[in-house]
Formats: sequence, structure tokens, C-alpha cells
Amino acid sequence: MALKVNFAVVIYMAVLISICTGVTVNIDNLDDVIEGSETRMICNYNPTSGSTIIITWRNVTGGASDDIATNVVGVSKLVQPAYDGIFSLDPNDDRVLVIANTLRSYSGDYQCEVNNFDSPPTTADVVTLNVIYLEDPVLSFTTPVNEGDPVTLSCDVVSKPNARFTFKKDGSMLQDGGLSTYTFTANRNDQGSYTCEVDNNAGTKATAGQVLNVYFAPEITALEDMEVSRGETVLISFDVEARPAANYDWSSQGATDIDSDPETFRFVASNNIGDVYTVTLNASNEVAARQSSVQVTVVARTTTLITTNAFTTQPDSCGSLSIVNDGKKVDGNMNAEVGDDVSLRCLCGDSDEGFEYEWTLDGDKMSESTLTFTAEKGGHEVVCIGTAGAPEPSSVSINVLVTDKEPNTGDEGGIGTGAIAGIVVGILVMLIILGVVIIIVLKSRDDGPSKSADSAYMDVTWDTKDPNRVNQGKKTAPPSNGTKEAAKQDAYHPYDAPDDRAYSRPSYGSEDYNDRPDDDDYANSMPVTV
Repeated sequence: MALKVNFAVVIYMAVLISICTGVTVNIDNLDDVIEGSETRMICNYNPTSGSTIIITWRNVTGGASDDIATNVVGVSKLVQPAYDGIFSLDPNDDRVLVIANTLRSYSGDYQCEVNNFDSPPTTADVVTLNVIYLEDPVLSFTTPVNEGDPVTLSCDVVSKPNARFTFKKDGSMLQDGGLSTYTFTANRNDQGSYTCEVDNNAGTKATAGQVLNVYFAPEITALEDMEVSRGETVLISFDVEARPAANYDWSSQGATDIDSDPETFRFVASNNIGDVYTVTLNASNEVAARQSSVQVTVVARTTTLITTNAFTTQPDSCGSLSIVNDGKKVDGNMNAEVGDDVSLRCLCGDSDEGFEYEWTLDGDKMSESTLTFTAEKGGHEVVCIGTAGAPEPSSVSINVLVTDKEPNTGDEGGIGTGAIAGIVVGILVMLIILGVVIIIVLKSRDDGPSKSADSAYMDVTWDTKDPNRVNQGKKTAPPSNGTKEAAKQDAYHPYDAPDDRAYSRPSYGSEDYNDRPDDDDYANSMPVTV
């Protein structure tokens, strides 16, 4: 009985001594731990020597008490199976519990308990592990949008603590702050690459760039109406801005598109001055369709300057070049004889106007518009070269084949049958005229006596009162004595030459004088030499 009492007293005294000389324990405070990094929890105790010391780590989160690991200092170290691979005891420091890869799920309250066989066990204060993290952000928005539509950029991220959001376009900041959305009205210039950047104490992360497409209807820059030359190849190209790219639909009155490029319209103008073409472009995309037209008029000119986006500079064209001789087109060769005068014209289409050209004759340049030369033995080479306003090819050539002149036979070079017939007719006409003249002369001689073939009679009248006065109208001769009787006696007195009687008579006074023949007048014949 005395033995039991003594043993009880020993135990009581041991407990009392343990309480009086107990071990002190504390854990170093922990800063925020970034997820994925290492965590080291240190359990400090005092005294550090004496009897065997046992350190036990526990998870006391939410009032639980789960053993994690036990370290019998200097003897053994044991991690409970449920925590093996996550927690470990530092092999070089008995005080330290290590988490190599700290996860957000490890956040909680932890404590260590130190047992010293020389003193009662002591429980340390609780230490809290706070794991912070920042996941990759996700940016979302609707694309494509039409110009004028509202756009909202949304950025989502899982983080602890809450993250800050920054929105950027093509690297330039749009919004910096805590808001996770950014809203604006779409403009075509808003098309680009957008990113969202987030940050907290765990770090900074950003999304990859995402493209916002802003669509808008086609916008066509109008062209001024234009003038082109005859036969010119015309290339029309409108400046079109659209997103997405526009589809081109061409139409024209009187012209046909001859190229394969859908964004251009090419055609050949006619050779008719005044012809008018209207070319229309209908440009459309997913947003809308737009139209624009240009009017093209054919005019007479030598060169064409094509405006921005509408044309390519090209020479005027009036048709095909040709060389013409005596109104006939010469194809390849023409014939001539030595000494012939050759005259040639250069035409573009049907005219020698509306383009410029020059001649070469046997290699020598000639300045005249109509080429004229004398054919020489051996022949000639003639070239018309278009210098402005001419089509392709811009030259045409012929050979003038020259031969010696042949003797005049038939109608060529001599007197032909027609000429001979004309001469014969002329001779006959002259003979007829000569015969008429002879007949007239002979008839005039039959009207009165004559002394010889060289004589004829003049019709005269002598006034009996004044022999110096002669009246025409009768075949008469001057009287010999101024009386009718003498006149009768001398009626056929011949006179071969004029004498005094023919030109001078004595005056018989003024009585019974008048200009009309009467009973006092007498008449006779007077020969007149012709």
C-alpha cells in the first residue's frame, strides 16, 4: 500500500515539473505563396536538446486535425500516405516541412506539435498558407461586324487575388483599369488585332492577339467622262474600297469586255467619231451594293492621256494604215514605167487626217504629205510610218516595180483609133465649111455682070441733082453727062478702075434735091473691083 502511494506521488511530481519546464513552439509567418512555387514551413521549439523529441505536423484547416508527417528527431521521418508526394520533411533541417509544388488547394491552416519526454507536449500556434494564382485570360468578342455596329470586348480570367484588365489594339492601349469589358462603336479603322492583359500579385499574363474584322459597303471613286480616239483600246478601272472585297459586275452600252481581269473593263473604240459608250460597274459585298458609270466618247485627236485609275496611256488608233495610188489601195506591189509620175497617199482607215506619219523613199525620209516622184529604172521601196495616232503595226510598205517604156501600139502612147477618127471628122467639117464659102461666093457673082473673075458690082444710086451724093439700093453706074439719056446710052460703059466720074460730079444746084430717088434720079451700073 505504501508502494502505490509513493508511485503516484512520483507521477504527480513529474507532471508538475513538466509544466514548469515545458517546451515553447512557434512557426514562422508565411508570405503569399504563388501557385506552383515551393513552400517551407518552419517549426521552432526550445529547448532543442534533452530527451527524445518528436515533431508532428498537422492540417487543421476548418477544425480538422489530420497528421501530415512525424519526425522523431535523430531517429526517423515519416509522411502519412495521404500526403506523400506533396509534403516532405527537410533531410537537413528537422524543423522544416516542405511543399515542392504548392497548389491553390493547399491553402489552409497548419500547426506542429513537439513532444519531449522530459516535458509534456506543446502545441504551436496555427500558421495560415495563402496560395495566390493567375490563370491565362480569355478574350472574346463578335467578329466580323459591320461599320456602325456596337462591339464589346470581354476578358475572363481565374485569379487570386482579383486581376486588373488592360485592353490593347495592335499594341496600343485602349483601356487600363479593373473593368473586364471594353465597348465601342465599330469603325472601319477599328479593324485590327486586340489583346487582353491581366495582372495581380501572382504575375501578369496576356491573351494572344485576336483580329476584329469590320465590314463596310463598297465605295467607288467616280471617274470623269472621257474622250478617246478612233480605234483606241480603252482600259477602265475604278478605285473601289470595300471590306470584304467587292465582287465586280460590268455592263456597257455598245462595248464588250475583252480582258479576263474582273476588276477592269477593256474594249476597242469604233472608228466613228461621235460614238458614245456608257460603262457601268456594280460592286457588291456582304454589306451592300454600289454603282458608278463613266461615259466614253470617240473624238478625232492624235494622242490620249488616260486619267488616274481609269486608263493606261495608249496611242490613238484610226484603223489600219494603207497606201493609195489614184484612189486605189496598193497591196504589196504596183507597176510603173520609167519616167512615170507616181503620186501616193497614206491613209489611216479611210482618211489621211487625225494621225501623223512620214514617208521613206528608198530609205530616205520625205517630208511631204503626198509622196510624188518620177519612176526610175530598178524600182522603188516606199514606206509610210505612223508617228502619232497610228494603229499597230505603225507602218505599211509597198514596192514600185518600174519597167522600160514600150513602143506606142494601139491605144497606149500613140494615136489611137479614136484620135484618127477625130482627125478625119475634123477634116470633113473643114471641107464642108470651105464648100459653103465657095457656093456663097459663086452665088454673089451670078447677081450682076462682071468683067472678070476679080470684079463684082456694088449697089449704088446717084442723085441727079448732086452727083457727089451716092444712094445705095440699085445697081447703077455714074452718068456720063448728068442726064438720063446719057445714062441710058452709057448704060454698060465699062470701068476697070475708079475715075473722076466715080468720085466727083459737078453740082446741079439745090433744086429738086433730096435723099430719095425720084424722076430726076438716074441710075447706072458702076463696076467695083474686089
